[in-house]
Amino acid sequence: MNLGAARLDPRDCPTKRSSDARPMLIADPEPPELVEKFQDFTLKVFMDALDLIEHERNDPEWVIGELWRTKGTFGLYRRRASHPLLLSWSVEAVRRYLEARAADQHARQAAGLTLTVPVRDTWVVGKGPGPVDARGADTYEMAAWGRRYAAVDGSTRDLWLLTFGAAKDDRPEGEKAVAAYVAARGRPAGGGWRKRHTPVPFDRLPPFRTNLPTQVRVIEFGCGDGKRKELLDWDRQQSRQHFTAEGWPALLQAIDGTGARPGSGCVDCKAMTGCETLPRSPELLRITPPKPQRPRRSASVTDLRAYRDCPAKYHMTRQLKLRSSKPESPEVRRGRVVDDILNQRHGSKPYRSCEALSGPADPASWGAGGLHLSGQEALDGAAMLEQHAFYCPLDGLAAYEEVRVQCQAVCYDPELDLLLIATPDLLHTRRGGWIWRETKTASGYLYEGEPLLKRYPQLALGVLMLAAGVLGGDVARSRVELELLHTDDVTFEELDPSRPGTVDEAREVVAQLAQPWAQDQDYPTTPGRHCGSCEALEWCHPGIEHLATTEQEPR
Repeated sequence: MNLGAARLDPRDCPTKRSSDARPMLIADPEPPELVEKFQDFTLKVFMDALDLIEHERNDPEWVIGELWRTKGTFGLYRRRASHPLLLSWSVEAVRRYLEARAADQHARQAAGLTLTVPVRDTWVVGKGPGPVDARGADTYEMAAWGRRYAAVDGSTRDLWLLTFGAAKDDRPEGEKAVAAYVAARGRPAGGGWRKRHTPVPFDRLPPFRTNLPTQVRVIEFGCGDGKRKELLDWDRQQSRQHFTAEGWPALLQAIDGTGARPGSGCVDCKAMTGCETLPRSPELLRITPPKPQRPRRSASVTDLRAYRDCPAKYHMTRQLKLRSSKPESPEVRRGRVVDDILNQRHGSKPYRSCEALSGPADPASWGAGGLHLSGQEALDGAAMLEQHAFYCPLDGLAAYEEVRVQCQAVCYDPELDLLLIATPDLLHTRRGGWIWRETKTASGYLYEGEPLLKRYPQLALGVLMLAAGVLGGDVARSRVELELLHTDDVTFEELDPSRPGTVDEAREVVAQLAQPWAQDQDYPTTPGRHCGSCEALEWCHPGIEHLATTEQEPR
C-alpha cells in the first residue's frame, strides 16, 4: 500500500482504491500493453534527473544538458521521450528542488544538526506472513513514494513529498501519519519492490543492519513554486501513536472499501470489466476509432476544448496536470466564487431554494472557497447571486426528489475504449426525469449567430448522456438547462434530449471536438489568440515568441 491509499478522497471509488491496495490482484482479462507516444508520468523526468544528481553524483548542469539532448530518456532503452513543454517544466522543477535542498541543509548546519544524505532504496514497512485474517491476507506492506534522506549518523530521516504546483500543508492526517511511520520504521527494499505483479514480500527483503532513526521529518515540496513546508517533525513514539490513531484506520478503510463510484479512476481500474455501476454507452460519439489502438483514456468537454485551443496545452494542463501559478483574471475569479457559493447552497440538507437565502452581508467585500472579492468585482458577483435566486432549480422542488451537486456523470464507450466524463453544476430529478443544469457567469449576452450547443459544448454532452439513459429516468421528462448570470438579468435556455434533431446536433458538435483529439499523439503547439491566457505559456517557447511578435506588430 502506498500513501494514496490513506488519502480517502470521498470522490474516489472505494472498489478502485481497495483493488489498488492489492498489488498482486490483476484485471481479468488483462488490458493490452499499450502506451502513449510521450511520457505521461509527470514526475518521471524530474525524478530520473534527481537520481542522476543525488545518487550517481553527476553535475546538475550536465544532467540538465542530457535531459534536453535525450528528450528526457537519458539514453535508456525503451524509455518514452517527453513533450518539449514537459522538458521545460522539469528543468525548472529540478533547479528549484536543488535550491530548496541546499537551503534545508544550510538551515540544519546553522542549527548544529547533522546533515542528511540521499537514500536510493524505497523504505518499506511490513508484517511478515502470519495467520490469514478476516480479509484473507497474511501480509501487509506499506511504502511512501518521494525523495528520501537520512542523517549520516542515522539519527534522522527525511521524506520529501512532491506536488506539481505550490507547496501545501493540507494533506490528510492519515496520509501524513503513514508517511511518518514508513520513514520511522521502513527497511530498504532495493530495486525489486513493486515490480509488475511481483512485489517482494517483506520477509524476503535483505537484512537491515542500520539502526532506525529517532526522529523523522515529512516535508512537502512544491515543484511549481520551489517552496518547502515542513508537515511534521516527530520522534519514533509520536510516529507510532499517530499511525495507530490516524494512519492504520485510514488504510483499513481503504482496504475494506466496497461499492462503486464511476469517475476518472475507471481508466486504470482492475475491477472495471465486472463493474455493473459504470454505464456502457456504445457509439455515443460515433467517431472513427484511433489507429493504432490507444490505451484506455477519459475525456471531458474541458479536455476537448483545451485540445481545440492547442494540443500542447491539453497535454500539459489536462493530461500532465501542470498549470501556471499566475493569478486568474477577475472574471474567472468572480465566476469561481459565485460557483462555490451556489454549490454550498444547493448542497445543504434539507435543500431549499436560494430565494429564501440572503446575499453577502457586505456586497462590496465578500468571498468563498479561499478567494476574496472586493469593489466592483464583489458587487457584480453579489448581483449575479441575486439574479440566480429567481431561477434557482430547487425552488418548488418536491422534498422526495434527488439533488446532486457537482457530481460526475460517467459512461464508457467500449468500441473506443473511452470514458466520457461530465460534471454539471447541478443534477436533480423532477417528476421522473433528470434535469441537467449548467450555470455560468457572463460579462456579455449570447451571440445570436452562434449555435448554442457549439458555444457551450458541455450542453451537447449533457444531451447525449441523457438521451442514452446514462442517468436513467424518463428521457421525455429530462432537460438540459443553461443559466447565464448577468449583473441585471438572466439568460435561460432549455434543451430536450428526447428530440432527435437536438441529439443529432449535439452528437455532431461533440464529434467535431473529439475526432482530431482521438487520433493525435504528437500534441503540437498552435500559437494564437489563446496564448495570452494559457496556463502552460511559461513553458511554451512558441507561444512566448508568438506573443512577443504580436506585441511588436503595428496596430
